Amino acid sequence: MATAPEDSREQRQNIPRQQQWRGGVVRRKVINDRVGKTTSDIHEHRSKEQAATTSKLPGCQRKEGGCTLLRLREELADAQGKLSAYETRLEVNSRRDRDLVKENMDLQKEVDGLRDELRESEDRWVWLERQFRRLKRTCERTERMDEACYMRLYNLAPRVLGIVGDFMQLEESAQSSE
Repeated sequence: MATAPEDSREQRQNIPRQQQWRGGVVRRKVINDRVGKTTSDIHEHRSKEQAATTSKLPGCQRKEGGCTLLRLREELADAQGKLSAYETRLEVNSRRDRDLVKENMDLQKEVDGLRDELRESEDRWVWLERQFRRLKRTCERTERMDEACYMRLYNLAPRVLGIVGDFMQLEESAQSSE
């Protein structure tokens, strides 16, 4: 590479014309890109670059210009079909969820009703148990009283029988004296 404009003419002539000094700066890269290329070549190169960038998009095919519109339409239709299937599934699931929530609420009401019945039954059982204890105590008292009364009567029986016997004799004697 030449470093100064004072280089000899021979050295400058050995460098291709496009790489010679222009305003003090060698423009090799720009010149090399355009060396030997026609306008159609440049356009073709640009279209290849565009095709390379568009072919990186999902679902595109590389055909002299990029994506095929037909392929994109097919993918769009597939995506819409999947979306409608998901929406249908979502709707079915939400209906099922609503039904399950309603069923759960009904079951909860039934459980609450059964709990209330159980509490009432327990209250009735406690009441019956109290009544049974009262009756049992009353019966025990009555039995004791009956036993005591029986024992008194048993102890009094000879006397009563004696009195009854005496009374009957008096009655007989009263009848006979008449």
